[in-house]
Amino acid sequence: MKGEQLRSWLDGQGITTVRTEGLSPEGLVLGKHLSRTKFERSLPLGPAISDIAFAYDVGGTPHFGWWGDWRQECLGDIHQRPDLSTLIVSPNRPGMASCLVDFVDVDGEPLSVCPRSVLRRVTERLRTHGLAARAAFEIEGMVFAESYAEAKAKGYRDLTPIGVPAPLGYLTHDAHRMADFMDEVVRRLDGMGIPWEAWSAEAAPGQFEINLEPADPVVAADWTVRTRQAMREAAYDLGHSVTFMARPTDGYGNGMHIHHSITKGTRPAFYDAAAPDGRSKIMRHWIGGLMATMPGAHSMLTPTVNSYRRMVGFAAAPLVVSWAEENKSVALRVISRDPKVARVEHRVGAADLNPYLALAAILAGGVVGIENELEPPPELRVVAWGLPAGYPYLPNTVNKSADALEEDKGLTDVLGYEMVNHWVQSRRWEWLMFNTTGGDAQAESVTDWELNRYFEVV
Repeated sequence: MKGEQLRSWLDGQGITTVRTEGLSPEGLVLGKHLSRTKFERSLPLGPAISDIAFAYDVGGTPHFGWWGDWRQECLGDIHQRPDLSTLIVSPNRPGMASCLVDFVDVDGEPLSVCPRSVLRRVTERLRTHGLAARAAFEIEGMVFAESYAEAKAKGYRDLTPIGVPAPLGYLTHDAHRMADFMDEVVRRLDGMGIPWEAWSAEAAPGQFEINLEPADPVVAADWTVRTRQAMREAAYDLGHSVTFMARPTDGYGNGMHIHHSITKGTRPAFYDAAAPDGRSKIMRHWIGGLMATMPGAHSMLTPTVNSYRRMVGFAAAPLVVSWAEENKSVALRVISRDPKVARVEHRVGAADLNPYLALAAILAGGVVGIENELEPPPELRVVAWGLPAGYPYLPNTVNKSADALEEDKGLTDVLGYEMVNHWVQSRRWEWLMFNTTGGDAQAESVTDWELNRYFEVV
């Protein structure tokens, strides 16, 4: 969409304001509300913002402990370059459109730490092997009767879940209680053209899950960013609050499972009818790569201190580096019975992950497996919880996961050194903040520090 075509579209939709939306590495949706005139005049680079927006943590403290090469020596500008293919009309604010962006420098070059650009680079690396990916996200969160202001006044504790108090998944009269909220959410998704498949009440009180349709990886991540934003705004407008913290209460935590499949040309690359188990050579190497890189990828899949509160045995979250056919207790649930459904469900991710970086880390692991022809270890054919010492447990703190990522040369090669270095340093910073600004590393349940830091922004 360019020039006259863009103007015609804006005229036809009665647009007076355009909101730019882009995700920082921390997972914060950043942007500006631009007058239509300013939006058009800003193209193709888009509006400028200070690069400090990419260099502070979710609490607003600047990262001055290190300085990536992508940053200017002073606090300079970066730009939000609009991807005009993502321009949509707001379903709830007449006269407003929104547009997703890529973060670029003043010369228009993609920032090495722009999550959306990182995911695009990984998909391009995959294409060099003649392969393409499709992905779908399962989004979990919790909705409460209190408004955000009321929740904050209560310290985000003892809130009233919209739903029954019992930890029962799929209960229809539980879902009925949150139907007003979810009906408004799906109305907005329909208005934005985001195809959803199903939603249900989940196990924790007030917990929901919504499943989006499979798509190109960047598009799938775009939809996930916009879905979470639509949920936050719908909750606010209805006088409720919603959070995507991994574990805001003592009940079940919030995860984000990521399904993905690979095609070669027009055929499913994960399936081979001649193989006894239906798994192609590509699928074997892919699983081998995901297994080999999982400790490092874990950092981008479980990004915050709170993410690790979800890692509790017998509470749905994977604890060990593992895979198996149709086993929902392992990290990688493999489905290979039919070419139409052949895929991998990556079950490690927490709800507070950055969808671009999480999917990039997953696909990068698959690329490592293909390029090095890695074979997977044996399937774990038992329940993957309550296993004794000696099994390959995943790192259990944000700091240990960062160490594993730093040591993973394969992931660093595919994701890019600057992205990995920035991410590793920022995770160590998050651990430092937790331990020096009021967190309690000995606490066995969610702390006030976590609730105040993450409840409203992740």
